[in-house]
Amino acid sequence: MQAGEQELSDEELRTLESLLARLSGRGASLPKPLFRFITEVSATANVDLLVRDGEGRVLLAWRDDAFGTGWHVPGSIIRHREDMAHRIEACARDEFGCAVEAAERPVALLQIFDDRGHSISLCYPAMLRGSPGKRIVEPGGTPEAGDLCWFTELPAALYPSHFVYREVLEALEHGQLGEGARLFTQRAGRRGTSQAMPEGVIRDDAPLA
Repeated sequence: MQAGEQELSDEELRTLESLLARLSGRGASLPKPLFRFITEVSATANVDLLVRDGEGRVLLAWRDDAFGTGWHVPGSIIRHREDMAHRIEACARDEFGCAVEAAERPVALLQIFDDRGHSISLCYPAMLRGSPGKRIVEPGGTPEAGDLCWFTELPAALYPSHFVYREVLEALEHGQLGEGARLFTQRAGRRGTSQAMPEGVIRDDAPLA
């Protein structure tokens, strides 16, 4: 407890518990104040999908929100008790409107500190499987939030927290990144593989096929 902060009263705690009990924890979109609180007290784990084609172009998405504007590497927050493969698939459907073929292992682990909070991102190289279901604009065009664009090199108008991807791509081009660390998964306790996958806790996803 920092100076000037007061502990919650018993009545306030009961009210908080009552409000939190109304959220199922599965399939619910978090209200913005609650999501904001979580990102201020805990790091979030993400997957980022670095999609490139046979010509070496990178597919970026346009983002315009309270924390910045610009092109970014599409990614998504991993939900509680969610398998990594499910989040990659859900992220691809939501951000690209089609499936992707992602590498078995991430090539980079990024920690990003920005106005949103602190995020830990696993960067997976990927290729599209099918045609994007989102609008694709040409470099230099006027994008809207969610639009996609192929770039031969990263543009100047990058989303503020994704300038780090200049270093990631440079390392990839110079062969300085290997195949990444092997992913190990531990499942223990009574709530194991029989539990249904989460439908989306931070925000609703595009339905999976």
